Amino acid sequence: MKYTLCSLFLTLLLCGCWHLEDAAITSETHTLAVPKWTFLAKVSTSFAEGYDNLPKRACVFPALRLNVQGQAIDQLAYRQSADGSLHWYSDAPLGAELKAIVEQKLVQLGFKLISFDALSSLTADHAVTVFNLYYAEASASRDNPQALPTASWTTFTRITAATFPQDLDPNAKRDLMNQELVTLFNGKSQGTSVIKASHPFLLDSIGLNRQWSETINLLN
Repeated sequence: MKYTLCSLFLTLLLCGCWHLEDAAITSETHTLAVPKWTFLAKVSTSFAEGYDNLPKRACVFPALRLNVQGQAIDQLAYRQSADGSLHWYSDAPLGAELKAIVEQKLVQLGFKLISFDALSSLTADHAVTVFNLYYAEASASRDNPQALPTASWTTFTRITAATFPQDLDPNAKRDLMNQELVTLFNGKSQGTSVIKASHPFLLDSIGLNRQWSETINLLN
């Protein structure tokens, strides 16, 4: 007997600087794209020992916001379409948009997306990678807690991936991946753009176990 949707839902829940420049330099013959802004990224990625990769079928849930303690402040809920299929949604402002961004990136990485209905109808164990997405909205950095809107701000992003047995037993799931990213950038208004860029950036590091920092340049 399959576990209820509610059980799966509860299980899936967990518990620098940029510089504005001209977008392009033009000449009489061509245009050169240069970074419009950048952010400093501090990254931590982990991948379960003994696994070389993730199943290439993937199911992605809408993103949830996190508070300063790293706890989800939104809830996943589901709606039933006219055809009887179930669709999960989140009250987080970027919940659906980040899901779409991650799905697009996963397709580029060779994953095949499936619906939750398809996930719940599987007859094989641990055959689909289930992605959960989290983010914290822009807040003043610890080094500058009284930051002006144009000064130093930070966001936080997390992506987890797990697989489940055929009956979706949450006690038998395999947590395969956890990726986290802390950003530092100038300008609170850039927070949403940083969050949107953070998720696909993290997905380029699937399979890695390391920590590092780097500056990310974006053209738009």
